[in-house]
Amino acid sequence: MKYMKKILALFALPLLALLSVSGCNTEDKEKYSRTMAIDSIPSGIDIVVDGFKVGKTPLSVEVATTDSGCFIRKTVVTAIPSASNLNTQIKTFPAFRLDNEPESMVPEKIVFDMAKKASDPAAVVLEY
Repeated sequence: MKYMKKILALFALPLLALLSVSGCNTEDKEKYSRTMAIDSIPSGIDIVVDGFKVGKTPLSVEVATTDSGCFIRKTVVTAIPSASNLNTQIKTFPAFRLDNEPESMVPEKIVFDMAKKASDPAAVVLEY
């Protein structure tokens, strides 16, 4: 038992030191997020955000943002067609930088028109 306490102390002290050096603390840093509505024409389209299926339209998705409402990381929203006569639509938002704030702003709503070709500027409508 005496040796067990010494062995435990040998493992516990370095672990505690590592935690204090790595900045582990209980203070919550302020986090920002926005809710983005996603819809489509027709509705009921599968939506994928950054490779994760999040549901069918219409739906709302919460995304991490800067304090000014911009995406903190590159974000890709993909609308997957449910029929062969519809087109896949993709909207990519860059991560926030001072020189791209308008492009990285989180929209209140995205509407995908699945009947339009992906190259058509009207295929994806952003509402701010």
